[in-house]
Amino acid sequence: MVNKFSLIDDESDLVIGNCSDLIGLTGNCTEKIDNEVFHKITLLDFRFNDDFKVYCKKTKTYINNLYLAILNNEGNPIGSYYYYLKEPHYFHRYGFGEGLTKLELIGTILQVASEEGLEIWEMRRSSLPKRNLWTILSKKQRIGWLEVARLHYNTIPNSPDQQNGKYDIEASNVSDSSSFFCALGEAINGPGGYYGFDLLSLKDCLCGGFGAVPPFTIHLRNGNDSSKLRVNNNDLVLEEDETFFQQLNDLLLVNNVTLIRE
Repeated sequence: MVNKFSLIDDESDLVIGNCSDLIGLTGNCTEKIDNEVFHKITLLDFRFNDDFKVYCKKTKTYINNLYLAILNNEGNPIGSYYYYLKEPHYFHRYGFGEGLTKLELIGTILQVASEEGLEIWEMRRSSLPKRNLWTILSKKQRIGWLEVARLHYNTIPNSPDQQNGKYDIEASNVSDSSSFFCALGEAINGPGGYYGFDLLSLKDCLCGGFGAVPPFTIHLRNGNDSSKLRVNNNDLVLEEDETFFQQLNDLLLVNNVTLIRE
């Protein structure tokens, strides 16, 4: 049996157990209790981790806040979604069962997964992303790409060819806001890298801790007349998404990020 998901306790960071499949991560399985809607998660072929069993029996603790972690083909976690239970679970009271079991949980997923995001996770199980792989994706798939980039554990090293606060974006690859953030994340943190998925998250990234801190420069390469994305008076211009790019320019200006066309 191949384990594809792990259940991790937020309090102790211990792996509660592993399973071959997980149902409900997209929020499609719900249960209404006392007029409140909760997400139902079902873990198939679930096996409790022995270390977690010992920990529970020793501490008499409960679990409440969890990570639903995605595993790669080597069985290592590569990213996760946060999940908190409707009520705490006391496994030391109820037992762990023997061997494989179907574990059902009721709670709330902080951010449900998209179908497109799950497709990207499947790609990530076998290999790290390659440069410009996102350029062949549809707009919905790019949004899924950004979802995964944000939640992916930071195992991807920064791009080795970016130095001295200079980050290059290929203008011909940017056609809207989603492709801009895919390109920006890759420019700063390498293939599959993350540096925001909307203006609010970009503002957080600019405060530090995400691979680049202002002041720095974004070099728009090959910004010829055929490119949709251009630089005009140090402003990024894209007529198809004009409002977004106006707000983006204001945010970059306030945070001392310089745009250069090459």
